[in-house]
This record gives sequence, C-alpha cells and structure tokens, in this order.
Amino acid sequence: MAEPPLASAPPGVGPKPAPAPPKKKPGLFAPKPKHSVNLEKNVSELAAEMNNIGRRLRVLEERYTSLRKKTQVTDQNMLAANKKMMTEIQAGHEEIDEIRKEIDGITEKLKIIVLELKECAKEQDVQVLQKYINLWEPVNFITREAASKMIKDEVRSTFRDLNVKLQQEEYIKEQIRLALEDFKKRS
Repeated sequence: MAEPPLASAPPGVGPKPAPAPPKKKPGLFAPKPKHSVNLEKNVSELAAEMNNIGRRLRVLEERYTSLRKKTQVTDQNMLAANKKMMTEIQAGHEEIDEIRKEIDGITEKLKIIVLELKECAKEQDVQVLQKYINLWEPVNFITREAASKMIKDEVRSTFRDLNVKLQQEEYIKEQIRLALEDFKKRS
C-alpha cells in the first residue's frame, strides 16, 4: 500500500530533511531482526489479497469459459464444414461414376458403330454395283402389280376381241343360214 504524501512546506521554507543514512546489509550469520506482529494489519492484507485472488480467479474462469465456448463453436463449425465437404465429395464421386457409365455406354456404341462400318460396302463395291445398275436400268423395270394388271388387261382385250369375232361368226352363220333358207324357198 502506498504511504500518504507528507505535508511539505513551500520550497525554501523550513528545515530541510536530512538524508537517510544508508542501510547496512546484514551479513550471512547476522541475527534476524524481530518483527512486531500487527495482527489486524495482516488480516486486512490477507483479506485484500484473498479478494484480489478471488477476483483474478473469476476473471480467469470467465476467460476459460469464453475460450471453451469459442472452442466448442469452432469444433461445431469444423464438424459442419467437414460434413458439408464430405457430402460434396460424395456428390462429386457420384457424378464421376455417372460420367464413367456414360463414357462406357458411348464406348460400347462406338464399338458397335465400328463393327457396322466394317460390314458396310467399300467404295469399290459401290462403284461395281453402280455400273450394274446403270447397265440394267432398273428404273425401266415394272412391278409385279403393274405386270399383273398389264396381263389382265391384255387378256380382257383378247377375250373382248374373241367375243366380237365369235359374235361376228355367229352373225355370219345366222346370215348364211337365212340366206340358205331363202335360197331353198326360192328354189
């Protein structure tokens, strides 16, 4: 504790205090000075010191609690961030798996296309076919239906002509018969 300031006279007034004599250091084997025990003073100092220690302890406990809360929040944030990151990583793995499946599907389709292209005719084969087609001129060919129709039409036409000829022959026969009967009647 600090001592109260001494009342001092204005400068230059009154006696000057004498400098304190230097303290002698006791030797190693010097007798220890006797202290007078002031119990009340010791108790009040002890109480003040205990209050000071209690106050410091409360401050330290508050700091410790605050640090514990901050650590807990940091841990929760780290766990949430870790969970989010793991979810994103898992989603990324799923997307990669889907892409791999799509690539495998595309690869299989390309293999099928390559096999089909191997089965396709080459340019030389197409040129040979083109020469034969130009030679045969299949555009001038007729279909089965068209051929059947042409045959039926021809048969009908022929039957019509035959029928007309038969009718003409019948008519002629009838005319001859009538002429003979007429001739017989006259003769």
